Amino acid sequence: MNREIPGFYYDPEKKKYFKIEASHKAPAGSQYSKDAVKRKRKDQEKRQRKVHLTRRIAKEKIKRASFLANPLIGAEREIGTQLVTKSARQDQRGLLYAGQLRRNQLHQFEPWPDEYSIKHVLRNQRSGILVASGHRGGESSVSICFPDCDQEKWTYNRTMERVLFKEPYRLSSISLSHTGYLLATMDSGPNGDSFLAPRMLPDPDEGGDYRWPPSFSHPVRLRMASSLWCSAPCPVGTMPFFAIGTSDGLHTLEGFGSYWALSKKSFANDVYSGKPILHRRIDSSHALVTSVEWLSAQVIAAGLKDSAIFLHDLRSAGTATRLQHSHAITKIKSVDPYRMVVAGINSLKMYDIRYPANGLQRNPNPNSKHHTSTKPYLSFSDYSPEIIPDFDISPELGLLASG
Repeated sequence: MNREIPGFYYDPEKKKYFKIEASHKAPAGSQYSKDAVKRKRKDQEKRQRKVHLTRRIAKEKIKRASFLANPLIGAEREIGTQLVTKSARQDQRGLLYAGQLRRNQLHQFEPWPDEYSIKHVLRNQRSGILVASGHRGGESSVSICFPDCDQEKWTYNRTMERVLFKEPYRLSSISLSHTGYLLATMDSGPNGDSFLAPRMLPDPDEGGDYRWPPSFSHPVRLRMASSLWCSAPCPVGTMPFFAIGTSDGLHTLEGFGSYWALSKKSFANDVYSGKPILHRRIDSSHALVTSVEWLSAQVIAAGLKDSAIFLHDLRSAGTATRLQHSHAITKIKSVDPYRMVVAGINSLKMYDIRYPANGLQRNPNPNSKHHTSTKPYLSFSDYSPEIIPDFDISPELGLLASG
């Protein structure tokens, strides 16, 4: 790196120093006038920031460990001393991956204004913004933290935290769309009311600064009569699109800025379990959607408190019950367009919707001794959470983490 000399500009292409001329004295088209040099330096800084960002993203992406492709791992099978089944080999690889995991603290949010317990945490993969929700008693808050973009790796400190809102409501879920929109679902307000709060989060500009969109000063609130339990963003598309689980079934929310459309989806008219449920009263276990997940851009999976899981197709507006879990649904995560992992109290199972439907009942009741369930594709017998059942999936590594 050549040192800076006041009044001179080092040209990396010609590898020489040139005197910087005053803009009003330099001939037209001069490469080394004060304004021309300023433009060159600005372009050079912009290129360096772009290279810096590319390197940081490459470092944060999870890469498959090269040693897993080493033939020595399967040496025993190759020489015929031991027959290793496919499932056993997958278990070995899973243990290798899990053995490399280490616990690390990414950021500790300021307990503003009192000690709040963190309930949800999300990170915008495009901008690096951390989103966290907290709750204490009858109050909930949503805070964000901007990353320090000057480092090779995103880092966070409390000086970059901002509180989006603090309300006397129960915050049931937050969802972050790939379009940059954040949706918070709030219910159990002072008057028993509920509302949806979609907001656009800022993206960094070329200088690394975060600028709030003009619509931020006028937050949108969509009031609802039913309780809100969960939400999930559509993984693709140019517009923000959310699936929402309520005490009155499945809804979808689509729009941008101040323009949003809320749509209620029909319940399943089951043909597998005989006659359909005629009366799905609001707040009943047959109407309360406790978890939603997108299997694709057109298909939504919704889990009910009565343990049933129905699929809704946006193209045909058709809905059908496909699965029945052993307990009330607490969370659904998709593995691919056909497989999903479903959690209940002390139960975690994977299902494949390509198998014929089985174990369905007209009025399922997970608390009944006569309750049945769909035969799972895979069961996780070690799953036994003590307090709040939760889990997550890493499709890149093929790992499931539960807590």
